[in-house]
Amino acid sequence: MQGWAADRAIWVRLVMMLVLLGYLAMVWESHIIPLPVSLEFPLALIGWLFLPVLFVWARLLRIDTGRGVRWPLKQMFRPWVLTATFGALAAITLFLAIGWDAPSFCQGPVPVNCVKGYQWSIDNGHYFHTTPNGTHAEISRQAYIQELGFDLRSAATFGVYAMCLAWLAAAALRGPIRKRG
Repeated sequence: MQGWAADRAIWVRLVMMLVLLGYLAMVWESHIIPLPVSLEFPLALIGWLFLPVLFVWARLLRIDTGRGVRWPLKQMFRPWVLTATFGALAAITLFLAIGWDAPSFCQGPVPVNCVKGYQWSIDNGHYFHTTPNGTHAEISRQAYIQELGFDLRSAATFGVYAMCLAWLAAAALRGPIRKRG
């Protein structure tokens, strides 16, 4: 067994915790202030970048990640406290992203990605959205924050789900447990 200082998976997971805290901050702020539309793509992509990076890093370390390798379940969640903290932060982030302050046109118990393809803009302190059919309408600041914020939070949800998968994939950096024989 490796100690915390030498365990690559722990360090990767600590970085993931910091990124998750960044997601949480962005999700929280999207409920309060108008954020730029340009954040949508990075929020969706950053979480997914962990998966190929982890795969490439494992390959560079010559760790077998093939189909025949067995990964003990407890190794994927070790250390438990860090995993429980990550899980709680991910749950809070996901709740704030999709379960809180959804626009009025969102229906259903989990209104993921229900924004109707609006394009948002700000002009001289006035807020607008343009519908897919081209109708350009002025909306209130609160409606702008709610609609655009929900769009950004939907993108963040996509990234947080990927980080949950990457959390499990980080166990590969420890390598499979070899049988003694």
